[in-house]
Amino acid sequence: MKIGTIRRAVTCACLAATAFAAGAANASSGFDAPVNGWLIQDYPTSVALWYTPSTCVNGGVTFTSSDSQDRQNRLVAMVLAAKAMGAKMHITYEVSGGSCIISDFGVIPS
Repeated sequence: MKIGTIRRAVTCACLAATAFAAGAANASSGFDAPVNGWLIQDYPTSVALWYTPSTCVNGGVTFTSSDSQDRQNRLVAMVLAAKAMGAKMHITYEVSGGSCIISDFGVIPS
């Protein structure tokens, strides 16, 4: 094989591995769980849930600072309604930079 061919093959392999690792770093995860033990925390820029079954530290899931206040209010309302009904919720999140960012959520019908 020529050196140029080997170099191209190694470069392609490295780029493919990098793309695979980047995709895996932002993979979606989710859970269905009762909400009774969750803590709802209000911060100046966002709302966070703690003690959920997420893979992040202390089960923390949160919004980005660019998520709307309406969307965050809907999450709080749904969590409180699920707590009152003894229902479960579904949360899907993306792991990004060590944080679990909420992408969608909903109350699971009983």
